[in-house]
Amino acid sequence: MAKVELSDAEVKEFREIFDFMDRDKGGTLGIQEIKQLTDMLGMRISPDELDNIMKQIDADNSGQVDFDEFLQVMARPQQLPYTRKDVLRAFAMFAKNGEPEGYINPEKLEEALIAHCSDKHSPEEIVRLVSCLELAPNGLIEYKSKVNLFVGK
Repeated sequence: MAKVELSDAEVKEFREIFDFMDRDKGGTLGIQEIKQLTDMLGMRISPDELDNIMKQIDADNSGQVDFDEFLQVMARPQQLPYTRKDVLRAFAMFAKNGEPEGYINPEKLEEALIAHCSDKHSPEEIVRLVSCLELAPNGLIEYKSKVNLFVGK
């Protein structure tokens, strides 16, 4: 797999995502953790497709995805069912009530994710995910860079 150049900030963001998805804290992602990640990204895949994804990601054929393998896959352009504009519009809908443009209150993000993702993740998992996100000096989450991680710049 060819190396992808990432900024230090991007690597840090991907580390936070990896650590969040590493439910057993073993330092690698197994096939069930990869399934949860694809679900979170809105990808509906069959067990065979999941096996194929795992084979593509798991460069060393260990049966687990380490952080370097994860980085290489997450840094590639994704074929997603939504655009950057769609995601930014969704954030803007939830970030009303006086937040500066491009920022969202962590509590509002938690509420939105709980309301729209509770079929995939427990409220506790969502709170934990949001707590991993870096806050700007104003105490809010700057979401444009987070969107860039998933849908490109």
